[in-house]
Amino acid sequence: MLKLPGRGKKREHKGGAFSPYKNFIRSIHDTKKELKEEIKEPVRSATSFGTKAEGTIRFNDVEKRFGSHVVLQSLTFEIPTGKIFGVIGVSGSGKTTLLRLIVGYYLPTKGSISFSLKENRKSNIPMTKHFGFATQDNSFYGDLTAEENVRFFGTLYGLKPDVISSRVADVLSVVELYDSRNELARNLSGGMRRRLDLACALVHDPSVLILDEPTEDLDPILRRELLRLIKKINSFGTTIIFTTHVLSEAEFLCDNIAILSNQKVFTIGTSDDLRKMYRGGEELHLTLEDTRRYDFYVKKLKGFKPKIVDGRLVIYVPVRGKAAQILRSILSLVERQGDHVVFADIRRPSLSKIFTSIIENSQNAKKKKGKS
Repeated sequence: MLKLPGRGKKREHKGGAFSPYKNFIRSIHDTKKELKEEIKEPVRSATSFGTKAEGTIRFNDVEKRFGSHVVLQSLTFEIPTGKIFGVIGVSGSGKTTLLRLIVGYYLPTKGSISFSLKENRKSNIPMTKHFGFATQDNSFYGDLTAEENVRFFGTLYGLKPDVISSRVADVLSVVELYDSRNELARNLSGGMRRRLDLACALVHDPSVLILDEPTEDLDPILRRELLRLIKKINSFGTTIIFTTHVLSEAEFLCDNIAILSNQKVFTIGTSDDLRKMYRGGEELHLTLEDTRRYDFYVKKLKGFKPKIVDGRLVIYVPVRGKAAQILRSILSLVERQGDHVVFADIRRPSLSKIFTSIIENSQNAKKKKGKS
């Protein structure tokens, strides 16, 4: 099993090296000239990826504990091939532990994780060839160029030199770093560094790409660019497992979302599936031509607890399915008052609101169980 850089020991950010590979990477630094000599022929621009291994990742009654501390328990679920699978949960809910179980950094205390029904985590059969792992921290070597880093990670994944050479252009093109392939990694921008991490995780053409909060510390523009890139990688048939605390990202990106709560996967479904679980109502959003009139409607509609948010009148409708009827009544009221509506919309609850509701219900159920 390949333990990816930066796991288990503190990173040495100054040089970009990692404790588990300190001596080896120092030897890379010493032989940097030889490595450059090896790259005699310029890499070509390409975007072709290989055929992915078909198979579903299955958790079979998995438990993970550290000593007496239980982090995850009773995990039985599937991650389908070729989809983007999101994992969300409050801080400390076990998201990263779950990813480390999949990639093999941890072994389950109980149960098993299988892939393609052939390889089982308990059997200790290497699964490195199937998985790529990119963390929220940079995992490359700052004094190597983007191309040299990808080649180096190719050796870590056990690829032969000719295979590495054939893959370098592909991954750098996919992550849109081909034109910056000769730049030192430490000189790349924040967004480019995150894309280089992806390139290093993709060099062996994995069937499954595991991303631990990949947009952490990125500004909104770089977040959008990275999310677009993740969708692009998925379009090649790569299964992507993705953790985030930005719930709008999960809603935009993921085919299925798992919510971790109380050491378990509380529920799994699409964003629409999760909305159906939500027992709350809907919201009406109105923008009036004369915003000074909002105070009148706040008083008039106080039974609906209206609020003024970002220049809009937001009215909560507690009973689902009644929003359209109430909106017609409000529009009629606005017309009688001689006011004019610029914008009106019925909005479903955000994933953030749904998540909060589900977590609260889960915690309340745990408290009731503890009292019984």
